[in-house]
Amino acid sequence: MSSSLLEVKNLTKVYVSGMRAKRAVKAVENVSFNIPGDRPHITALVGESGSGKTTILRLVLGFIKPTSGEILYKGVNIQNLLRKDQKAYRKEVQVVFQDPYSIYNPVYRVDRVLETVINKFNLGEGKDHKAIIEETLRMIGIRPEDLLGRYPHQISGGERQRLMLARILLMRPRLILADEPVSMIDVSLRAIFLDTFLEFKKKYGISALYITHDFNIGHYIADDGIVLCSGNIIEKGPMTALVREPLHPYTKALIDSIPRPDPTRRWPHKIQLKVEKPAERMQPHACAFFGRCPSVCNDCAKSRPPFVKVGKDREVACFHYD
Repeated sequence: MSSSLLEVKNLTKVYVSGMRAKRAVKAVENVSFNIPGDRPHITALVGESGSGKTTILRLVLGFIKPTSGEILYKGVNIQNLLRKDQKAYRKEVQVVFQDPYSIYNPVYRVDRVLETVINKFNLGEGKDHKAIIEETLRMIGIRPEDLLGRYPHQISGGERQRLMLARILLMRPRLILADEPVSMIDVSLRAIFLDTFLEFKKKYGISALYITHDFNIGHYIADDGIVLCSGNIIEKGPMTALVREPLHPYTKALIDSIPRPDPTRRWPHKIQLKVEKPAERMQPHACAFFGRCPSVCNDCAKSRPPFVKVGKDREVACFHYD
């Protein structure tokens, strides 16, 4: 039995575009990370829009197939799962999508959304379905009378996302994949949602891969962080260390973009990015941050930098640390 709950090994996804002149685009390139299986653990995948975060999530879910590499769940490649094992995988690995407005069937009441889960996976062991649903809603801080009997269009975005958490809690999964779940709900509700997420980890032992572009959220919720740039991992390590002492210029730029309550105070690692030239984009062998990095060197344009271990548990892909 593998010690990792989820292990991603050398994962690459290439899309080919164009009718006549075929053009290959690497959405994800040689990505490797793991989520431990011996304890509940939250890993944040951080990067700007277009960095490949959602592609990784879709690969882990099995919605698309990798061009190369492996995704192992409890030591088994998910591409090799038998039909009966696929159902178990779907039960143990759940997802919270970004858009809370398009994930529900508009003709189903909230009651049916939750009851469908109970019936499909034979949950509850003969208990009254209504009692199970009401108990689960109370566990995530929602009064059943506020939601039951209503249609999805009659509840707010925040309530829809928390309804998704109730659906997940019914399943008692081992791993949650969250794709920027708070980006479309009110700021006042984000803390409630994130605290519920942390309670899942502490109380029910559920691990998570949390995708976000916001280091603030990643720092609040995650144990470890993985920084993704143009489909490449460029830095990883404990989340607190990534925020307090970022190593890669791209990580510094992401943190520098976080607003501070006092506008007269700046982050200590203020960084000025270069304007990327068209010829510098999508270089197949250059560093992923080559076109915008203010500290670029001759080696950056020639090859991808190797991962360098810095300290006990930090890794960074940058020639300045080689």
